[in-house]
Amino acid sequence: MAVLALLAASACQDAARAAGTALYVTTEFDPLLQLTQFRMSGRVDGGDLRPALLPEHPGRILQSGETFRVLLPDAPDGARVTLRLEGMRGSELAALGTVDAAVREGYEVDVQVRLAPWPERPDAGTPDSGTPDASTFCVSCPDGCCRNGYCVPRTFQSCGVGGVDCTVCDGARANACSALGTCTCGGGPACTGTHVDRCADGQCKCGGSGPCGAGQECVNGECRCTPGSCPDGCCVGSTCEPGNEQSKCGTAGQACQQCRRECTAERVCR
Repeated sequence: MAVLALLAASACQDAARAAGTALYVTTEFDPLLQLTQFRMSGRVDGGDLRPALLPEHPGRILQSGETFRVLLPDAPDGARVTLRLEGMRGSELAALGTVDAAVREGYEVDVQVRLAPWPERPDAGTPDSGTPDASTFCVSCPDGCCRNGYCVPRTFQSCGVGGVDCTVCDGARANACSALGTCTCGGGPACTGTHVDRCADGQCKCGGSGPCGAGQECVNGECRCTPGSCPDGCCVGSTCEPGNEQSKCGTAGQACQQCRRECTAERVCR
């Protein structure tokens, strides 16, 4: 038996005969399990399948719908195959699924494995990194964060360290989770506030340009003067003016007015 590397969830399956006698396995599980690796074993026609780890070296959180192929070149037509698939979260067993299938010699057979959460271990009184609790803090979790009572690895989708409640980084405003457990853009903090709307190329920007200036707000990728960004003055185009001049009078971020006589202290024309 041979097991190919995990395929992309959106990859197209080869024609049924292209891979020869094989199983094409599609996985299904709750994304909150935060699985990082599959451990596969099983039996075919009375013999054991060679165990395999997928991927061999974990480096990301796996997605429900991941696929892989099990080649069975020596299995006879009609042989029964039983697959056992363990979902690992780091070194911890987090989910388990099994499936039975019949071999079609020379053909690839589609099978789906649903991994269910592994039963909770008995609680000895003090929760550890693998036993759920009712709080949003996990003990013995120095390099990860706490999700649904479980210590999970620090990733972009589960950002935090020290067992604190996990944060999901905003993909529009950040591009990494730092070693300190904070969402970041490039080498700085995540892009927050009204002057920017995205993290691009490791920099905070408004649309395709830099952050908006004073008196401006980033709206749909453009820097604009708005009632929120210019509450005490008035707007001329995208510029916030003080609003106390005869030629530029107004307040509350409205369009500046040209006064016939004067602009009062209340920034009203008369």
